[in-house]
Amino acid sequence: MSLSLKQRVGLRVKEARVARGLTQEALADLVGRTVEAVSNIERGRTFPTIETLEQLGRHLDVPIQYFFEDAEQLVDDRRFILESKLKWLGRQLSTEDLKIAIGQIEVVLSIKGS
Repeated sequence: MSLSLKQRVGLRVKEARVARGLTQEALADLVGRTVEAVSNIERGRTFPTIETLEQLGRHLDVPIQYFFEDAEQLVDDRRFILESKLKWLGRQLSTEDLKIAIGQIEVVLSIKGS
């Protein structure tokens, strides 16, 4: 089964919330929604309004585009989740640490290419 746009956006919301160390309850309080509403968004059961997306982005320190980046790409679900995690981790690194991480990935790629 393929993830819908609602599910992919929901995964991004959950990923950003967890990375910020927030519970669903804390995020719900910040954006003025119920815990059930946040849960439904994260599970891809409902699609948030643009106003809710703005509030989520503001409180999770991500631009609204973050929720949609690559969301419509035709990649399998597992790859989408892994690439999302890689992007999120990259955003958390300093420029110097990101350079090191890229170097490590390049080493893995060069070994696989041998």
